[in-house]
Amino acid sequence: MIKTERILHLKSCRGRKVRVVREHYLREEVPCYSSLCQGGCVNDGKVLPGDLIHYVVPDVGVVVDYMEILELRELQGIVFTQTACQAVQHSKGRRQYNRLRNLLKDPRHDCVLFANEFQEYSYCPREKGESQEKWQTRCVYSAAVWYYNHLAGMMNVVMITEDQEAVAQYNSLNSGVYVISVQDYLQDFWQDLQAAHDLYSSISQTLQEKESVSAEGGKEYAEHLPNEILEAGIKSGRYIQGTLNVNKHRSQHEASVRPEGITTKNTDVSREVLVDGNKNRNRAVHGDVVVVELLPKSEWRGKVTALSEGQAEEKRGDDSESKPMPTGRIVGILQRNWRDYVVTFPPREGPQNRNSQRILAIPWDNRIPKIRISTQQADALQDHRVVVRIDSWESSSLYPNGHSVRVLGRAGELETEISTILIENSIHVPSFSDAQLREMPVNSPEQPWSVDPAQLSERQDLRQTHLVFSIDPRGCEDVDDTLSVRRIAGGTKLELGVHIADVTHFVAKGSLTDLEARARATTYYLADRRYDMLPAVLSSDLCSLLGGVDRYAMSVMWEIDAQTLDVNRVWYGRTLIRSSYQLHYELAQALLNGEEAEVAELAQLGSDQRDAKLAELTQALKTLTDVARHFRAKRDRGGALELEGVEVRAQLDKEKNITALVPRQPLEVHETVAECMIHANHWVARKIQEAFPHQALLRLHPPPRQEFFNQLVESASARGFTIDTR
Repeated sequence: MIKTERILHLKSCRGRKVRVVREHYLREEVPCYSSLCQGGCVNDGKVLPGDLIHYVVPDVGVVVDYMEILELRELQGIVFTQTACQAVQHSKGRRQYNRLRNLLKDPRHDCVLFANEFQEYSYCPREKGESQEKWQTRCVYSAAVWYYNHLAGMMNVVMITEDQEAVAQYNSLNSGVYVISVQDYLQDFWQDLQAAHDLYSSISQTLQEKESVSAEGGKEYAEHLPNEILEAGIKSGRYIQGTLNVNKHRSQHEASVRPEGITTKNTDVSREVLVDGNKNRNRAVHGDVVVVELLPKSEWRGKVTALSEGQAEEKRGDDSESKPMPTGRIVGILQRNWRDYVVTFPPREGPQNRNSQRILAIPWDNRIPKIRISTQQADALQDHRVVVRIDSWESSSLYPNGHSVRVLGRAGELETEISTILIENSIHVPSFSDAQLREMPVNSPEQPWSVDPAQLSERQDLRQTHLVFSIDPRGCEDVDDTLSVRRIAGGTKLELGVHIADVTHFVAKGSLTDLEARARATTYYLADRRYDMLPAVLSSDLCSLLGGVDRYAMSVMWEIDAQTLDVNRVWYGRTLIRSSYQLHYELAQALLNGEEAEVAELAQLGSDQRDAKLAELTQALKTLTDVARHFRAKRDRGGALELEGVEVRAQLDKEKNITALVPRQPLEVHETVAECMIHANHWVARKIQEAFPHQALLRLHPPPRQEFFNQLVESASARGFTIDTR
């Protein structure tokens, strides 16, 4: 291993230049992740196939600007360099960087990451006076040469770039390593790929528009100020930095900026600056980090309310919440939040020129402006939903320029709309890979799963001692939690238990399944389907606390005084349970009300035995409800906030079409189950805070912000009412 020094010139928070020297270690044993490896690399995980014509090494500019092309599965054998990945992180932000990381992790795509800056023979120190762009290009080319030599010439390597000087400089230096422009690569190797053609057409159109700006004369928008002026203005308090938030209901006429970072010294600006009108947004899109210059107070505006113009004028001199808000115009953009947008191609009218098919596509999210797209598929894409990416937005154009990435299908069709919902909410749910499924336990009729004998000594066995049951919505497939309650110590005490499926037993930390679960973060439920966070063998089987089967659980159990219902002792630990009953809310409420109800688990028992079991279950439900009432009353006395909401359930027909939305009827058993879960969360949070006081992450609900009540206060004031929202 060789240690070298890497010199960085950074800027401090006060704008001073700081010279930082960092240690940089180089080594020979950096994996290449190729099946043709000739150097004995330890290539764990995904490797590139050896039956390709060539490997592709994209330059920094290509990775930054052509990500949607690199994501196509038809493009195989891509080697992403560490240099390019770091450039994406620094220039495009966290969203684009995570997108690249997900692409590298996806086993369906033939691409790998090569740590070229840690490989002794591919590392290139930056020369004095060399620009960052030239150094990055040299690093990528050096990595391509190393790859070709490392594979002993068994695979040609093609470096694609947008830099024509790099093509001229490097293309003839090494045989077997080709340097060509990305446009030439797309034309030579991917002539049948229409998406690439649309992208190329869009880029060409954008270049033509840039050249014709001077000829057209006037501009629709003011030019953005340079970053140096923006940063200086923010520090001095002249400008305000914040995230643009476009009003979903009045997207063409109202947007606001919430200040962040270094705030302005202007005491009139509290928490929000109004950007009124589409032109004042100056080519900024919802979610962009923008810089705002305040207008004079005489030009400040108020949000639209129920007041008449005359009443609004009377209010302008008042100090109430309804006075005009600070208003400004956007003078620059610090960070773009452009992502993939779903648009609809509108029907075309009249004769069209095939060589000039430029369409104004309508975004699914109305907070995004129409996007101009150049394509030769306009006729075929009418009334279709298409994923597009914005490329640029010139000051001479009312609309941004973009290109199509992929077609989802005809608008209105079920699968098309499902795909639209997923993309617009940034939900990526690919099928679980074979490598992830190989980490899963097996539970099949031929090879049924059973309790590990070693776990019996590490867990408290509740199968014979506790009456465990679950209460969930009707038709629930994944049972996450169960409850138990019993009398102990001769009836003077109660033991209440909440048992959660022990997922950590089956998912090892750092495993492929764990990484995928972290990326998904939750299970997504739609009306007719769901996308699981974990493979089905866990989410619907071994980590679902179904009735009549043994399951691993994490449990919290309280010892409670039977008279005062105060908690005397709490136990936390791993348990082995067997749920006796799998109830739904309506059935549990019927039992509480003393109504006749059929419990499926008791259907095969004799009359006497069934009555005894039913009485035992009913008594447990009543005891649980009494305890939950006590917990609820105690929380209310402590100032707990109750958020009311109406939950609806989609009613489907045999073909899974939605026929009705049925609101959930409020039942006391809903509050009983919710109260037990809140109680468990409360005590677990206390335990975490006690055990890890410097690492605990506990949720805190802040008080509601007063500006959210402005419209309510103004509307009430117009009718003569006064509301104190504090």
